[in-house]
Amino acid sequence: MTVEIRIQDDDSLEITGDLELIDAEGNAYKQHGKIRLCRCGASRTKPFCDDTHVQVNFESKVRA
Repeated sequence: MTVEIRIQDDDSLEITGDLELIDAEGNAYKQHGKIRLCRCGASRTKPFCDDTHVQVNFESKVRA
């Protein structure tokens, strides 16, 4: 399955597919399906998004 990463305006990174997310210590979070990663830096569940970006008025409109 292909892995797809969507950069959403004023929101998280949405990643779909079979993937393995590895932290700085080498610990793996095996995932299948969809995950959302924090971009605002304010999430209480880092590296995952908990929608705190709405409360902190995070703004970002990245274009490839």
